[in-house]
Amino acid sequence: MEFSLSSEQEMIIDTVRSFVEQELYPHEDEVEKTNHIDASLADSIKQKAINLGLYATNMPVEHGGGGLDTLTLCLLEKELGKANFGLQYIVA
Repeated sequence: MEFSLSSEQEMIIDTVRSFVEQELYPHEDEVEKTNHIDASLADSIKQKAINLGLYATNMPVEHGGGGLDTLTLCLLEKELGKANFGLQYIVA
């Protein structure tokens, strides 16, 4: 039985990992200190996630979501889970 990831799953994981490193990690210290996420930052993160196809990935395509299967969604959430919950919640 084959348990390796598909090339699409690998691409999604790499995209999410880069997104977390570039867009979420840089804001973690400020969010931890202030316990607040500025609305403009949240909007910016959300828009970047939308542009990358990382927003509402659990929703069906016909409703504007990504329509990911359960395994791929879990892999995506695993990578997002490495960031501050408040920041990842904007995306997930």
